[in-house]
Amino acid sequence: MAGKSPGGMLGPPMDASCIMVSGSWSKGESDITEVKFKISSFDTAYFHPVYLNSRLDSQRDTLTGVWGTSELETSMGLTEFRRIPPHHLVAYPDVKSLRDNKPREFWKFAIAAVQNNIRREHWSWSYFSQRRLDRVTRISLTIRYNHFGTPLDEEEIDQLDAATRRLTSADACFYGSMVDHIRVNTWVHT
Repeated sequence: MAGKSPGGMLGPPMDASCIMVSGSWSKGESDITEVKFKISSFDTAYFHPVYLNSRLDSQRDTLTGVWGTSELETSMGLTEFRRIPPHHLVAYPDVKSLRDNKPREFWKFAIAAVQNNIRREHWSWSYFSQRRLDRVTRISLTIRYNHFGTPLDEEEIDQLDAATRRLTSADACFYGSMVDHIRVNTWVHT
């Protein structure tokens, strides 16, 4: 991660399909690097700004912090950014689970990552079947959750969350473009 000087901007805001990412970093207490990001969009009706306040752990090569909306007045929870290949990251446990029982969660992660590698490398039917199910679940429930249709019940929200956790970033971007395509090509009566 680069910057001009402690407290300086990480760089100019980057535009990727109307999404702007800006941030800054500074040296905090005990010489810990603190990083702040703001992710926003030109279309605030569709995408509200999201903020991340985090710390860089150079020994673990992670960025750990809290993210939320409205300058973090509403926290969405803990998050952690790591340099892990996407096919392993989909099995990585969330921060809360790691804090509750780290050894057990890492053991489950190792088993899930190996199983995922075996299914992926051997082109197994279960691998492609799960990806298809996640695609269908992610697209249909995201449209209902964010745009139109019957509101999701608690079980469907859990299904959407589980499917989202298994996505690689490439799949998430592709499915997001499919959701956008359906959204802009659907007539909505008000």
